[in-house]
Order: sequence, then structure tokens, then C-alpha cells
Amino acid sequence: MDSFSEFLLWLSVIFPLVFSAGPGNVLCAICGASNGFKKSIPFVLGLNLVYTSYSLLAGFGLAVILINYPRIFFSIQLLGVIYIFWLGYKFLSKKEIKQKNSSTNLNFIDGLISQTLNIKGISIVLTMYSQFLDKNQSIVYEVLTLSLTLLLLNLFTHMTWVYGGSWMAKKFASNYAVKIQSKIFGGMLIAVSFWLLSQTLYS
Repeated sequence: MDSFSEFLLWLSVIFPLVFSAGPGNVLCAICGASNGFKKSIPFVLGLNLVYTSYSLLAGFGLAVILINYPRIFFSIQLLGVIYIFWLGYKFLSKKEIKQKNSSTNLNFIDGLISQTLNIKGISIVLTMYSQFLDKNQSIVYEVLTLSLTLLLLNLFTHMTWVYGGSWMAKKFASNYAVKIQSKIFGGMLIAVSFWLLSQTLYS
């Protein structure tokens, strides 16, 4: 992307994909509600470490491997469905506020795992390169530029979702409210897992 007009075109395509309510963003909201804004930063960093790694790897050839070996792609999708469902179950089983040792607090490792298994992230990266990689430019320059721009957009998006979850938790902080929130968030994650499963099986 060498011009502002190209950036605006990139943003118009990628922003809706990144900011929409996918598994990663829902988890960010849940993390913000459970951990608070500051304590959610490690989770967000875990997400974006993997996301950026995928972006770099895809730019330098990972896409070819995934296309040529669809069973690997399918296996990653199924693992992602199982992990998202398991997180949803954990939230449904949460009964009350636990300030320090909540079993549903999401950390850096959870960020790594959830994004590793989040096929939507890979799909966004592949979409980005298929539309915006300029083969007439240096591949290294193009991949680094697109990856950095995507990283900045992801950080903004994830922090926004975390803040939304954190704000809601502060406004509704009783044990009863936490129980209701956990049911809602757990149900959302389980619904997302079934949606992902349908996409995996029928796409």
C-alpha cells in the first residue's frame, strides 16, 4: 500500500471482517468482563502474536501449504470448534464472582491457543493477501507493510472489545449479574462453536 487511497480501500474491506463478532472478539469481551481492562492485555498480546505470525507466514508461503493439504486445514478448524465450545462450557458453569482465582480468567496462553485455532483469522489473512498483495513490489516490503497494518487494526479492535466487556462488568458487578453475564457469554461461545462447525462441515 503506497497511497492513502489504497489504505482506505484496504480498510473498507478488512475492517468489517476484523471488527465483526467472531470468536476472537467475543473472547476479548469476555476477558474484559472477567479480568478487567489492564489484566486482559496479556490475552490480547497472545492473540496478536499468533495473528501476526500467521500473517507473516501466509505472506511467505503458508497459504500454499494449507491449500495443498486440506486435511490440515480441516483439523485446525475442528480443534478450534472444540476449544471454543469448551470455553463456553466453562463460563456456563461459573457461579459467582471470584476476584483472584477465577477458573475462567483468560491469560496469555489462552490468547495463543484460541487464535492458533481460530480459522477466521487465517481466512482474513488469506483474503487480505489475495486482494492487496502487489506482486510488482518487493514481496518482503508488501508482507511486512500489510502485516504491520493488520496488527495495528487488530490491537485497536481487540482493545475496543475488551473495554466494552470491562465496562459492562463494572456496571453489573453483583453475583447475580455475573451469573447472568456468564450464561450469556457462555451461550454466545457455544453458539459460535456450532456456527463454526457448520461452516467447517458444509463449506
